[in-house]
Amino acid sequence: MNDRARMKTLFIEALILLTFFSCSRPEPEIGFYYWKSAFGLSETEKHVLDTLAVKRLYVKFMDVDAEGGRVAPKAPVRFAEGAPEGYEVVPCVFITNRAFQGKQDPEILAKQVWDFIQQINARYGLEPREYQFDCDWSPSTREAYFVFLRRIGQLASGALVSATIRLHQFRAPEETGVPPVDKGTLMYYNMGDIEDVQESNSLLNNPKGFAYLVEKEYPLPLDVALPLFSWALAYRLGELESIINLSDQKVLDTEPRLEKIGQVVYQVKENFYFEGHYLNDGDLVRFEYPDRQSLEDAAARLRKIKSKSGRILFFHLDEALIQNYPPGFLYHLAGYF
Repeated sequence: MNDRARMKTLFIEALILLTFFSCSRPEPEIGFYYWKSAFGLSETEKHVLDTLAVKRLYVKFMDVDAEGGRVAPKAPVRFAEGAPEGYEVVPCVFITNRAFQGKQDPEILAKQVWDFIQQINARYGLEPREYQFDCDWSPSTREAYFVFLRRIGQLASGALVSATIRLHQFRAPEETGVPPVDKGTLMYYNMGDIEDVQESNSLLNNPKGFAYLVEKEYPLPLDVALPLFSWALAYRLGELESIINLSDQKVLDTEPRLEKIGQVVYQVKENFYFEGHYLNDGDLVRFEYPDRQSLEDAAARLRKIKSKSGRILFFHLDEALIQNYPPGFLYHLAGYF
């Protein structure tokens, strides 16, 4: 970083700190998800967390999925340098819907998952005060998932248990059911149709998202999660072929085997491998990301929901991504809550 850029950064941080101490309202409570198997904070990431006074990190501890007729935890997190000091770590468990579609006893699965979590806690000296479970349950799996959560609540003995809530579950809790937990997190992203090649932005589509934000109060207190990630979607013959992790659209702009045919849409001109994915001549690639205006519009609308707790979470912490969203902007978004 050159001197001019460093001075600009210091100036922005000074303005943020001035806001912290001069504003009469309570400071916003900001958290970040960390969704990689190998945990490690870069200096840039630490700087963002410190600037925003972040105290809570929601760390993916494992996945739970069904493979070969057996449901089991997998892909446990690894803290290469030990658990991060100065932050409250909230273990998060991602569970596929199909994990509850078989004959697996949900109470036995809950004990298995809980023991797996505690092994990680013991290894890294963690004593979490909250555990979060992320599963997009369906009518056929709701009962099993809720039994699972009740058993987790019994095992947690004093710690909070939270669950992610999708938009369709927020809009119609009387139909989808309300998970038996202490609190929820409303995941305000992925509301568009990712399978539709004509979709404008499946990641953050406010016209579609706002339609789910009913005025009635949800039965659980809700944190709100907003997206800070991007991807490229490849379509072949009109059908979704692959999801490509990509943080910068410039990579697409500078790829000579892609022809830009729209603001965020590209056509493949010849067969080649791109970011580990094989693309065919004629495939379409759409880049999706949450632009700042859309995020601000979302925050302004979400502040009106009656069940919000006042905490905002960002998904997710990654140096390559968060450089597109300066701390001052994220603090501004948090001010809506």
